[in-house]
Amino acid sequence: MNEMRFPDGYPLVSSVSPLPTASGETVRRDSSKSGNYSSNARRFSRALDGAARERACEFLRRAHPAKPAEAVEARTGGAISTARVRKWLAGDAAPDFYALIHLIRAYGAEFLVFVIGDAPESLLEAALAERRARYLAGVKKLEDEMQALRR
Repeated sequence: MNEMRFPDGYPLVSSVSPLPTASGETVRRDSSKSGNYSSNARRFSRALDGAARERACEFLRRAHPAKPAEAVEARTGGAISTARVRKWLAGDAAPDFYALIHLIRAYGAEFLVFVIGDAPESLLEAALAERRARYLAGVKKLEDEMQALRR
């Protein structure tokens, strides 16, 4: 079986390979057809310290002032349930690794910058580029609406 690699030669993690964690532990897919990860995956939730957990919740509250839990479920395509988000916002739980991946996919670099706090320059640039693109799309939409009104 050929191993897939990034352009720089670094190997991609395959679905049958153990997944390394920051603590040096590994997580393997279980043998079921569902492809769920073993219970070691729950340990990933320790990756967020208390301040980062609070910043993640604050980001979601700012992004969605009205009904943040429902908005997160919609934005993640149902990958994160409303009930889970409510637990995070209440402080009863924290996002696990997989929830963080879905949040990053849904909110991009801005989410990471907000949660990390002291983000690297490259991540700040990516977040600014995302914000700039969103603003330009909004301006374009307004210009199109104004053009339609003039007709």
